[in-house]
Amino acid sequence: MVDEKMTFIKLNVQQSIWSKLSQLKSNHRIANAYLFSGSRGSGKEAIALKFATYVNCTAVDGPCGECASCRRFRFLQHEHLKLIVPMPREVKSSGNADVAALLDAIKIKAKNPFYKITLPKANTIPISHIRKLQRDLYLKSIQTGRKIVLIYDAHMLCTGDASSANAILKILEEPPNNTTFILVTDYKADLLPTILSRCQCLDFPALKRDDVVAYLLSSGVEDYLAQFAANIADGDMRRALALTDFGKNDILELVKTLTNLVSEEHVENWRSFNQNYSRMAKNNFYEFEFHLFLLQWWLKQAYLQRVGINNSDVINGMSTDLREFNANFPNANFDKINNIIEETIIAPRKNLYMPLILTNFLIGIQQSLDK
Repeated sequence: MVDEKMTFIKLNVQQSIWSKLSQLKSNHRIANAYLFSGSRGSGKEAIALKFATYVNCTAVDGPCGECASCRRFRFLQHEHLKLIVPMPREVKSSGNADVAALLDAIKIKAKNPFYKITLPKANTIPISHIRKLQRDLYLKSIQTGRKIVLIYDAHMLCTGDASSANAILKILEEPPNNTTFILVTDYKADLLPTILSRCQCLDFPALKRDDVVAYLLSSGVEDYLAQFAANIADGDMRRALALTDFGKNDILELVKTLTNLVSEEHVENWRSFNQNYSRMAKNNFYEFEFHLFLLQWWLKQAYLQRVGINNSDVINGMSTDLREFNANFPNANFDKINNIIEETIIAPRKNLYMPLILTNFLIGIQQSLDK
């Protein structure tokens, strides 16, 4: 049984945005298309699910979580819900496995609203999925209510020749009756301007720190770890959950390993790093991004300590390592290193050749440390 307290049904974040969405339902002014964009990990996907549920809920103040419609939405099995996510291009060889993996991921998403559905090697939203969607939307439903199409990572409509983006644009230009599209993305600028012009846009800010802590505590995370994760995550719930999954000691150990690796010129270690992280960038972009974020965060703490700004709540257990790093690299150019990490994080999204990118990443950091 899905614990309703942990699902999107009763999620209590982004209250300002939720108030606007609730008003649209109350005033019977549901639009044909919305774009939820903004900070990653800010609850866009979860709020999209909650809104889809409320639109079809029979209660005045909802979603109630109790009516027949809400119960089906709670398990993401409602006939009015169409969920579109990125899939691998190589669907012919692994189609059945991909479908099974997607169904498993949807079950997890129903229980954890901040869970990110990511299939291995998923790098596009296939045109075949949009064509099937178009056929399905024009089928007459025997159920009352409004059809909701949720497109997660909507920027991936525009990969390759952008055929999926053009196909969805045609549907948005002549939308089926009683249907609402909600496109969700961290990368609004990657979408076609013509798609943006047909959507009502809602920009999501980063979550409040107290909301992150409250959610983690309600999930059973110990207080000290919830506080530690919230301090680092900077309003990104997905990142906060990843931090709690690791645990504080493992996080510090991973950061120490990464820092030593990039600061010491060791050919064999660099070769292993290049191979492992090239594979990670291809198969699990979010894990790749998370690891580099941790390195970026640790180096930020080193810089803050250098300039005399110490946050004991964050760096407890790292002070000695930070002092030693600053002593070994007194001329480190932190701004340049930060830019190198930022460019490396976004490289997989640009389909760049990661072995070369990661080699330049290691060399660039070495040069920026200026021993």
